[in-house]
Amino acid sequence: MTTSVDAIEEAERAGFDLSLIDQSLSLSYEQRALQHQAALDLLLEMERAGQKLRDRDQSIDPADIDFVIAAQS
Repeated sequence: MTTSVDAIEEAERAGFDLSLIDQSLSLSYEQRALQHQAALDLLLEMERAGQKLRDRDQSIDPADIDFVIAAQS
């Protein structure tokens, strides 16, 4: 028992918010899976948005860069 208490104290000293673990473990398996899927969906959407920005930036003619910068201001 001492080992788990030491590990908890060490995690708290390192800055881990253990209440988040307690909150997660209070959910059912299905609720945790739904949360995980929602987080994954968000990350995938962010990746798609980033890819669109990268594609857009690559398609800009360097001669037009002053126009693009002025339009964003």
